[in-house]
Amino acid sequence: MSERRIGPVLSLLRQGLTVGVEYGAHSLEALLWVAETVENGVYRPGSLVRHDAGLTFILDNPPLRTGAFSSARLSVEGAPLAPEEVRCRVGPGGPWRRFDSISAATPLELRPGVPTEFETTATRGSAPGPITVRLELISLAIPPRVWFEFTDRARPEET
Repeated sequence: MSERRIGPVLSLLRQGLTVGVEYGAHSLEALLWVAETVENGVYRPGSLVRHDAGLTFILDNPPLRTGAFSSARLSVEGAPLAPEEVRCRVGPGGPWRRFDSISAATPLELRPGVPTEFETTATRGSAPGPITVRLELISLAIPPRVWFEFTDRARPEET
């Protein structure tokens, strides 16, 4: 595990222990259930696809409220991708937008229940086995940073 990832893991562990001690193990189980429910409701399982140039995946966004984001970052296996290597489109057949076109003046707007497709042109995540993808969004509102992470096995692109 990289040094950059140890700090957040230790913080999460400390917070989990605090909740467990103060409120009991059942509280930790409930928090885990909520986290898994949100993850399963946002990321479309099985949508991670490996293609010649990179990866694609879909977020369904059902529990999200409308959000406007001034910045977006994507990392694959802990390696950040350059904004010009990632693009997304909101809704089926919507126009593609590269992450470097997202700003406070032209935010990325995610709507509840409207799927958002993401595509990378980076070859990271090409090794066999599960791939961890992390999407970070900088909101125009509070809290300023929201993120979502999932791990799945990429299936090959169907031709």
